[in-house]
Amino acid sequence: MPSDETALNKVLAILPDITYRKMMGEYLLYMDGRLFGGIYDNRLLLKITKASATMLNDYPSDFPYQGGGEMISFPEPYDAVLLRDVVAAMLSQLPKR
Repeated sequence: MPSDETALNKVLAILPDITYRKMMGEYLLYMDGRLFGGIYDNRLLLKITKASATMLNDYPSDFPYQGGGEMISFPEPYDAVLLRDVVAAMLSQLPKR
């Protein structure tokens, strides 16, 4: 099921400086040119890095699509402070596109 713009807008309300690309009905999320996660089936999934794994160690993991890599599921309602902190901590651990 493709994600709708409502899911994207919830993330943009917390992280207004991110950019995104719509691909195959889903949204890839970037901060400073670095892919940090995406919205898949209206679920916010974050890449697994040392920072995200440490800061979100109690959060479940999930797969964006069949055959996709494992990611951390960031459930709603979103903790805005934690989401901003995690994304900021992840940036230095992600390659620029």
